[in-house]
Amino acid sequence: MCDSLSLIHSPPHSPKFLPLKAQLLSGKMDVFTNPVDRHKGWYLSLMAPNIKGPLFAWLDPSRLYCNSQALADCVRDLLSPFHDDTIDLVAGLDAMGFILGASVATTLGKGFLAIRKAGHLCVATQTQNYSDYTGREKTMEVRLDVLRPGTRVLIVDQWIETGGTMKAAIQLVESLGATVVGVAAVAIENTEGGKWIKENYKFSHCIPKELQSQIDQKYLESFNAFNN
Repeated sequence: MCDSLSLIHSPPHSPKFLPLKAQLLSGKMDVFTNPVDRHKGWYLSLMAPNIKGPLFAWLDPSRLYCNSQALADCVRDLLSPFHDDTIDLVAGLDAMGFILGASVATTLGKGFLAIRKAGHLCVATQTQNYSDYTGREKTMEVRLDVLRPGTRVLIVDQWIETGGTMKAAIQLVESLGATVVGVAAVAIENTEGGKWIKENYKFSHCIPKELQSQIDQKYLESFNAFNN
């Protein structure tokens, strides 16, 4: 199996093949270029670094969603540990978890439940307070007319940093009697909250073991290509 220096090919309209290393040296990986061998996490090099300072997250994973194959492979990797689990419903967290969550739900042929930031739903809701990755106190809510005892839910978010947002979502789902089958995110950082999730719930993420330390240090070597 090829490693991160796999050959990549251009989109269907171009017959060109280039080594991934050569493309990275010449600039950031083209968003529409796919590797010949799509090993787990190949699409992570599509993620873009933060260039706007500490008020923003340290990276933007959503660039990978612009590549249909990358999004499909990301969803495949997230679902891999849950093939033998019964899942009735997929829940996604406001806001970026909506993209992955809806994609996961569509792949499974299941419905999608949006867990919202408080104040956006015009129906009866259950709320839960939490602290997000910036340390700010917030409130999320979920509608009361969907979840019931016995409903088996897979909760999806884009990224788990401190774990506060995901923990609040878990509490919301469980407070209504539903069962959390597992938690899925592109990455789960090894923070106190991230470790709590891993220790208490079945989980999945897209990060190969050799990249986890880079995730925890909040800098990916693939960012170097964006600086060229």
